[in-house]
Amino acid sequence: MPSTLRVLLALAVAVGCSPAPAPPALSAPPERAATSAPNPGPTAAPSPPPTASGSAAPPPAPAWEESPLKRLPPEFVTFGESPRLECGKFVLEALTDASSNNEPYVRVTAHNGKPIYQAKGREYSVGRGEPRMRMSLLADWCGDLTGDGVPELLLTERTMGAHCCYTHYVVSLTSPTHRLLMWEKGDGGHGVLPVKLKPGATWQLLSWDIIDPPFSVAAGDPVLSYATTPSFPIVFDLVGGKYQKHTFAFGAALAKRREAERAECRDKPAQCELSELLEWGYGLIIGDWAQEKSAAVPDAELRTRLDVRAAAMKRLLEQRLGR
Repeated sequence: MPSTLRVLLALAVAVGCSPAPAPPALSAPPERAATSAPNPGPTAAPSPPPTASGSAAPPPAPAWEESPLKRLPPEFVTFGESPRLECGKFVLEALTDASSNNEPYVRVTAHNGKPIYQAKGREYSVGRGEPRMRMSLLADWCGDLTGDGVPELLLTERTMGAHCCYTHYVVSLTSPTHRLLMWEKGDGGHGVLPVKLKPGATWQLLSWDIIDPPFSVAAGDPVLSYATTPSFPIVFDLVGGKYQKHTFAFGAALAKRREAERAECRDKPAQCELSELLEWGYGLIIGDWAQEKSAAVPDAELRTRLDVRAAAMKRLLEQRLGR
């Protein structure tokens, strides 16, 4: 099979066996607000409940976005069918604001009703002269990430456009509350999962980042569409009181994950085809591309092109995923 066609057929989303996402919308995504995130910020002060709010549960995520919550460790909790969630000493509520087109937002109180934290999505503009719109903000899960006995929230802000645009926050419910992560992800509703990739009380965070390889079609490199642009694992570690990108530091853990994905594809060959581009990225991150490439990419023509771009791709992965 020609190498270009092999790449176009390869999976390029969160895990080796996941289906490819739906095609992107034809219209351009909304322009992001040129401001910092005021509500989930490092010193977000408690605020009283707004008068124009309801208690309806937020809308479900689009069908093409696979939620990682089915793999959420038991130490963490997430919303069920109720818009109310208890997490340690706190009560989380998923509310909607009637004054902002019923966009969902998050409120946290103590069990006695004392306000602890509240945040709404940022505003953005869809074009000059158009009314400003507000992003949705959802609490994905809650639990003690840092091992200090105080839970953290994983919040996701999004524009609700097809595939776009996502920002993930981690907010600690200390007094005062403070932000441990703000990741302007952009495309891809992959979610963020707490994982233990090294010994210790703290958890790491695992997600996937859509990255365009430094290809040149004119030079003979593969042609990629949106649906076949690969997603690579990204790991955040708690360093200096903040969650920072440190994917390359977890090569051994990612090698185990790669083997698990390969085994899953071997067990389900009719449902799964390993992505050669994902295998390429794994090899560059783990550091064993030279040893793995012949088995991972049987097509000699494609393998040659990936070798040509390997150094540039590794630099790009280090920049995007963190050393």
